[in-house]
Parts: sequence; structure tokens; C-alpha cells
Amino acid sequence: MRRDEEGGEARFIADRMLGRLARYLRILGYDVAYPAPCSDALLVMQARREKRVLLTRDREIIEGAGSYSGYPPVVEMRSQSVLQQIEQLVGEGWIDRARNPRCSLCNRALKEMPHWEARHLTPPFTHATQVSFLYCGPCNLILWEGSHWDLFRRRLGRLLASSR
Repeated sequence: MRRDEEGGEARFIADRMLGRLARYLRILGYDVAYPAPCSDALLVMQARREKRVLLTRDREIIEGAGSYSGYPPVVEMRSQSVLQQIEQLVGEGWIDRARNPRCSLCNRALKEMPHWEARHLTPPFTHATQVSFLYCGPCNLILWEGSHWDLFRRRLGRLLASSR
């Protein structure tokens, strides 16, 4: 897997055209900033300041990449399909496996919530059929692996397995 300049795992920042990709990567456990709409210059500056890899489809940003020292690493996302975008990131070595999921809304690491604590916060059927729950305090969001998670895991599992 590709590393950042200090040898740590790559952290990303996605431009406004890539909101769905940002959510998917967060669910896969990758740290992805997704700032409010701003100018290209501010986006590039944030990527550089936070030492993030910039994911974009913006031609002006892509053409500016490498035009001066200190420009952050830029990955041109070639497809509009989120699954093809993930496949591209796997193929280029930016991501390699699923990690502990992050909040798809705010990007914070999720915490495990004890089953008993989720009892009054989830629908009865959900509480009866699920064994684990995750919680994002700032977003007041409780998550569990519903039936949609199986499909998501199968799709992404094939993509991630192809990188090995």
C-alpha cells in the first residue's frame, strides 16, 4: 500500500465531485476529509497542510499538480462510478483492505456500543437480530450491519481481493 510522505497510511481529501467515494472510503475505514464547497486553491492548501492525498476529477487541479514544490499528491479519478473509483484506488495501491469503519458523515472513528446500551436506541427487531453496534457520538448515529451490508461487503470484497 502506498504511504504518505512520513511513511504512514495515506489519508485522503475528496473534492465536491466525489462525495459518494468519500462515504464509501470512510465505511471501509479510511480517513477522508470532505470539506464544504471552496475554491481549488483552498482545497489544495488544506490537502498540503493536512498531508492528505487529493482525490479529484477537476481538470484544473489535475493540470496544476506538480507545477510547484509542495503540491500535494493528486489522484485523478477517471470514472464517475464509485465502484470503479475504488477499483482504481486498489489498482494504484492507495487502498488495500477494509479497516474499522469511520463515520460516513463526519469521518471520526466509530466506537463500539454494548448490545444492552443499544436496546432503547434501536428498533426491537434490529436489537433482537444484531449482535454488535457502532456509535458516532458527535453525529448521534448508531450503526449496525443490516442486510445491505452483506451486498456492500461482497462487492467491495471482490475489489479488495483482486489487489492481492
